[in-house]
Amino acid sequence: MPIRLSYLWETRFFHWFFFIVVVLKLWSGFYISVPHPLWGFSGMYSARILHAILTPVLAALLTFRLYYSLLSGDWRRLLLWRRSHLSQLRPWLRYIFFLDSKPPAPDETYHVGLRLLLTSIFLTMPLFFITGLIMLNLPFFRWLTIFCGGLSSARTLHFLATVFLTSFVAMHVYLALTTDLKRLKAMFGWQPKIADAGKERNDADKSDSAGGAGKPDYVR
Repeated sequence: MPIRLSYLWETRFFHWFFFIVVVLKLWSGFYISVPHPLWGFSGMYSARILHAILTPVLAALLTFRLYYSLLSGDWRRLLLWRRSHLSQLRPWLRYIFFLDSKPPAPDETYHVGLRLLLTSIFLTMPLFFITGLIMLNLPFFRWLTIFCGGLSSARTLHFLATVFLTSFVAMHVYLALTTDLKRLKAMFGWQPKIADAGKERNDADKSDSAGGAGKPDYVR
């Protein structure tokens, strides 16, 4: 009997709110780096204001997600932290670079490509916040320049981290549109029927049972 797939509201809330905030941050950030009327901003002031306002929003979202992950035990399924995960990278990279026509079958709640994206986000966000504070050039935060080697170096690191994050977001969108559309529909709140939900859930539960029980990220 087909079973319906649905993600918890906390996961969907974070996913879409975080996606909107990251897109707006990238949009305003690239305008600040390379101003051009095609970006749609009326001037540098409006882009900087939007970029600055979204910074505490982004920090609050990441704090919420980290707290929820630790509370529910979801971090075990969310991040790239096992040696076995690295062995799964090769088939996904082959698919991403069009060397294979079909994606590898996912064997856990989050496939290794998504794990890599989320791990990269959590690792690069401290760099974004530190270099962003340095670029404000406020006296209170000038001591942070010892971590980057000066204001110019901070700007370069901030821009490179932005390009890095943009490439991973593009990879995530590509994988979401070309791999499992049922999971994508579930992220919009729909409940698509899947025939092998029980087997997939059991595989995911077995893979994480050694790390401790936790609230699953999706329910069926």
